[in-house]
This record gives sequence, C-alpha cells and structure tokens, in this order.
Amino acid sequence: MAKLTAIVCVQNQETILDACLKKLSFCDEVVVVADRCTDRSQEIARRHGAVVIDGIFPLESQRKLAGVEAASSQWILEVEPDDLIDAAVAWEIRAAIQMRPVGDWYDLPIDNYVGETLVREGWAGALSARREARLFKRGLKAWEPRRLNAPYVLAGAPGGSLKGAIRRVVGRDVGGLMERLHRLTGLAAEDLADAGRAKGLVSSLLAAAATFIAAYVVRRGFREGRLGFLVAGLSAMFPVLSQMRAAEVVQARKAAVAAEETRAARPRNVVGLGR
Repeated sequence: MAKLTAIVCVQNQETILDACLKKLSFCDEVVVVADRCTDRSQEIARRHGAVVIDGIFPLESQRKLAGVEAASSQWILEVEPDDLIDAAVAWEIRAAIQMRPVGDWYDLPIDNYVGETLVREGWAGALSARREARLFKRGLKAWEPRRLNAPYVLAGAPGGSLKGAIRRVVGRDVGGLMERLHRLTGLAAEDLADAGRAKGLVSSLLAAAATFIAAYVVRRGFREGRLGFLVAGLSAMFPVLSQMRAAEVVQARKAAVAAEETRAARPRNVVGLGR
C-alpha cells in the first residue's frame, strides 16, 4: 500500500493551522516545518500528531526541502496552512496513488475563498493560484531558492489533474485579503532585493496595468462582481508595492552596512597600565 505524507510549512500561523491539520487525518503522516515560529504553531502541530521540524528557513525552497527530507512516505502532498482538504478530495488523492497511478505527479485545482464566498475567476499574479502540482513522488520535485512562489521543476511522468479542488481561504474578509497582500509583498521585496531587480515606478505601473487587465478581463474577474474587481486591483498593486518595498529593503541594507563600517573604523580605547 502506498504511503502518503502531507507537508505543511508555517510562519506564525497558529490561527489557521488547526483547521488545516484537522483535514489531513487521511494521510499516513503529517510533517509541519515551523520557520522561526514564536506562537503556538508547534504545539498545535504536535497535538495533531505531526512530526515537527523547528528551525530557521528564510527561503520557501529550504522549508519545502526540509519537509520532504523528514517525510517517510513514497508520496508527498504539499499543503499550505490556509488550505482545507475536504473529504471528497482526500478520497480522490488516496485513490490516485493506490489504484495503479498513471503518473508520478498530479496537479490539484484550487478554489479560492474570501470568507465563505468562492471567487473562481480573476486570480492573477502572486495572490493565489488556480492549479498547482501538489501531489508527487518523493524526490521528483525541486524548488529554486526563493522566499515567495519558488519556481519548481518536476521529474517523472505527469498524471494529469485531479477533479476535486483544494479549498483555500485567502482571507477571512477584505481586511484579511489586504493582510495577505502585505505579507506577500514583503517576501517578494526581499527576493527582488536579493536579485538586484528593483525597478523604477514607471515599469512597476506598466506591470500593474498589465496585471489588472489580465485579472479582470482575460481571466474574467468581471464575472465575480465587486470581489472580482478587488482581486484584480490587489493583484495590480502587487508589483508596485513589491518594488517600492524592495527599494526600502535595499536602502536598509546599505544603511546597515554603512553603520557596521563606521563602527569598525572607530578607534578603540586602549587602557594603559599605570605605574
């Protein structure tokens, strides 16, 4: 019988972790990677019987790899702390890996909710995805070193897409969606600063306009009413805010280096020995 390990990476997300882990009882094992958590995330994970990996993992790729290395199963299910795996999807996942799998990895659709409202259309940029390769055999997925939305490569044969969708609560309400935008742009800013890709305001505004059109028109966000407009607007704000915050990160790093150089250049007081 094929074994399945769910991997959940958290960063001080105790408010949503309990609901996520309750939905993972169909897995043979759950591994929670706690990155610099100072809340009750580890306690909640252990209460659910999860294997807890506690440490410092600045990059998303580091967290994912730590989870895979700790897993003891052949199959891995990647789960975000704001994901909920309902019973019908859980059954389909188990069936996919037990009944003569046709591939080595599978895509899972994602249904994005704001509170209790399903927002199907209009997702673009980094706020959330509509589909991701979340179910795969151990050792076949590798992530690039990034803090946010780390690109990945998959080896082996694709098995297609499952029908059931992960239920992702991207925000408890509009305020929660704004909090998500703030958190994600902070991570994106660090990535941009690391790569030296901070751009000017004009380039950011052009990217914002293109993202809004993609979200609201091409991906049919207009069908979702006011929430569709909000999602398109926040998606458009993402590149602008990320670039502005990246500039702040670069300046802060330069200031820190300058302060360290000043401190190192100061003459040290030498206390002589008196006669």
